[in-house]
Amino acid sequence: MLYPVNGARIYIAEAPADGWGEALPVSGWEEIGEAEALGMVGIEWEVTEAEVADCNTGTAQIQTAKFAQRPSPMQIVLGNDPEDAGQVILWRAAASTAHYPFQLITPDGSVRTWWALVTSLLEVFDTANSVLKLQADLLPTGPISRERF
Repeated sequence: MLYPVNGARIYIAEAPADGWGEALPVSGWEEIGEAEALGMVGIEWEVTEAEVADCNTGTAQIQTAKFAQRPSPMQIVLGNDPEDAGQVILWRAAASTAHYPFQLITPDGSVRTWWALVTSLLEVFDTANSVLKLQADLLPTGPISRERF
């Protein structure tokens, strides 16, 4: 089964927190307008390597193991709209050290919510015949809740 992304919407709430252990808000979500690209959200593993001697041949082999899980940053691209209420909150989040709640709703009704730090918010000038864009990096700081309605 394929899951369409066309029509997905991303939201932020004006509910900063000091840590990710707090409950996500039920209401007060503001759509971040002019979304053009929603990036990826998930997990990655740090790996470690060790050199181990093969018992049969005595030759050295490299063994790799997972040892620490880290959230993958989500990069979103937006058309720059200084009047958009969601983008205004996103700018505040970028200037803050607080964690902000985010919500992604896809057309099939699935909802993902998470706390994140906005680790960068950049103006992108791109090509000369394009419009000014924003690029934001959202670093999840806790589990990503997945629900389907």
